[in-house]
Amino acid sequence: MSKHQKETAPVIVKHKHCLICSTPIPMSKDFCSSTCEQENKRLVRRRRYTFIATLAMFPVLLILLTLFSRR
Repeated sequence: MSKHQKETAPVIVKHKHCLICSTPIPMSKDFCSSTCEQENKRLVRRRRYTFIATLAMFPVLLILLTLFSRR
């Protein structure tokens, strides 16, 4: 490129990426396909159940430690 010509910056169209596979998608969508949407629902459900199970373990562990620490 010559010294007198300005280099034009590449134009990047506003977009975002699919939450599952990171494919570029329009700003109005969250997922690129119904497969990725179903996968996201599965992951959210699993994360929620894991969180609830972890929360349920703390009182049980506290009760067990309290019962066995008195001896």
